[in-house]
Amino acid sequence: MRIGLFGGSFDPPHNGHLALALGCAKELGLDRVVLMPSAASPHKLKSGGASGEQRLAMCRLLADGQPLLTVSDWEIAQGGASFTVNTLEHLTASQPQDEWFLLTGADMFLTLPTWYRYPDITAMCTLCGIARDGADTVKLQAAADKMTAGGAKTAVLPVEAPTVSSTAIRDGVAAGDDRWKALLPEAVAAYIEAEGLYRENGTADADRQYTEILRQRLSPYRFAHSLAVAKEAARLADKYGADRQKAYTAGLLHDILKDASSEEQRLIAEQFGVQLDHVEKQAPKLWHARLAPVFLENILGLTDEDILGAVRYHTTAKAGMTLLETIVFLADFTAEGRDYPDVAVMRRLVDESTDLALHYSLSYTVRSLTEKGAAVHPDTAAALAEVTARLQQKGELV
Repeated sequence: MRIGLFGGSFDPPHNGHLALALGCAKELGLDRVVLMPSAASPHKLKSGGASGEQRLAMCRLLADGQPLLTVSDWEIAQGGASFTVNTLEHLTASQPQDEWFLLTGADMFLTLPTWYRYPDITAMCTLCGIARDGADTVKLQAAADKMTAGGAKTAVLPVEAPTVSSTAIRDGVAAGDDRWKALLPEAVAAYIEAEGLYRENGTADADRQYTEILRQRLSPYRFAHSLAVAKEAARLADKYGADRQKAYTAGLLHDILKDASSEEQRLIAEQFGVQLDHVEKQAPKLWHARLAPVFLENILGLTDEDILGAVRYHTTAKAGMTLLETIVFLADFTAEGRDYPDVAVMRRLVDESTDLALHYSLSYTVRSLTEKGAAVHPDTAAALAEVTARLQQKGELV
């Protein structure tokens, strides 16, 4: 069979997606097109979005009554980032007799040679760029010729489809503008209304998406810990005057890579050019904090520098930490569920002074590492020296 793979966030799937899928099937003579909603796109996570299960349900409604279309939950079931090469490896291994065609929009098609393990992708499928007009066709054909010269199988597909934006649909729902209903099948529109989707945009919806991703990526213990740190960070933000929402989000996401395998973490470092320092190379327990901001920015599309910094330094700390970075660091030490020997002291100190709590926690960390014969990260040593000097200057530390 000749099968097209059509991936994306589908948040929501709309008439444009339907027309593109059917148009590609006609141009290529496909027996089937598989709609593959991503768990988290490697390119961006949209705010105000639906859950994975909701996007799957909407894709199934879109495909209902269309014999050429099927829906796969494979990427949603995997959780985390959706790398095309992994999906193709799964599909070609499970259906080795079939011929696969990767269907991409114009912008994505032009970036294909930069994708992770691009040579492996070209070995498993034909790369197909969807051209909406003559200008697209010229650009895509030039790119296709270069890829073909390098050994890839390519196709440029002139497909007519209505111009529909998922973002415009979500914004229309949030604004109470019913014109969005004409942009998708009636069953999908009815589902959006029944589920109350897209009625509010922004950080609250983003946090719900992050929570879903964490639930898939983390162990039950680590997931519960992340929720507890988010709650404690928000409490401390209220107490000390930091941004409550940013504190909650940073606390929620600080351990997003904690349960990731060494292989996945190395993949992220390689994909995004992260160079671990000499201490980090010897201490895999530090990798999750070093790589999490890269993962969040490049894979989940979170670009808030305050949040990324708080996630980055929640383990080692550093000199010159912002209030938000300090709060998330301390929340990780004092959140409900922590049970190390000095936790009662830390919980008392964190409500008295961030500096006193920071000094105690950093001293505790340095002492523990030294007793184990482990290296102390330079950022940790610098943070401890800085807060010690600050407390001595204020006369709060002898």
